[in-house]
Amino acid sequence: MGTHQGEFLDQTQAQAAYWFTRLNSGEATAAELREFEDWRRANPEHERCYRYICYFCDASLDASEQELKRLLPRLGTSTDDAIVVRPRRLWVGVLVLVTVAVGAWFWPEPILQEEYIQATSSMLERHFPDGTIVLLEPDSEVRVKRYAESLEVILMRGAVALSVDHQDKQSVEVDTGFAQAHTHKAQFRVNVSDKTTRVQVQEGSVEVAGGSWWRRQVRVLMPGQHVDVDRWAGMRRVQPAPAPPPEAD
Repeated sequence: MGTHQGEFLDQTQAQAAYWFTRLNSGEATAAELREFEDWRRANPEHERCYRYICYFCDASLDASEQELKRLLPRLGTSTDDAIVVRPRRLWVGVLVLVTVAVGAWFWPEPILQEEYIQATSSMLERHFPDGTIVLLEPDSEVRVKRYAESLEVILMRGAVALSVDHQDKQSVEVDTGFAQAHTHKAQFRVNVSDKTTRVQVQEGSVEVAGGSWWRRQVRVLMPGQHVDVDRWAGMRRVQPAPAPPPEAD
């Protein structure tokens, strides 16, 4: 690998690490999410590096020290024992901070409209004033709350597919009670059972949060990815696992 290519890879990995930290902080703005989408689409290497960082952070939560030593060199990190332990401690600290931020209480936004929708034996499609399209699958029910700057879809049972294309600060969130999927622009599907919520993304990006308050996790899914959130065990690894970035010479 040439010097220029190696520098590009280092810069891309640094950018991917920044976006991972920012998007999983729970504080990313709508403008930042759009900027992330532009960065992700600008070069295939951007998306590959970002996916690999997500995969590594998921794996580090339950990987052995030997597995971490194998993964870290691909990210350009030393395998010194003292350094291997720190990412885990740092990640636990990040999870605590995110938990505090997510758990903060805000004055509720006034509800402009609320309605209950149920699909029995056939698909049911609804269009909302903000342009969001909600496709409710058979044997499913939702409660929809429309606010001035957001649309909340509470999925009580079954599955729902959504098409969201907001260029402004409007957002859409699907809540199953123990998992939330949030986006400004995406096509995605959410289904829920007694124990598991699955979020699948076809286009755009979706921020998924789940897990108990003491181990709450946030992940940003991209096209072709999905994640399961267990009611009791929390968030599983994002799938499919990405290919690792090429190693520098």
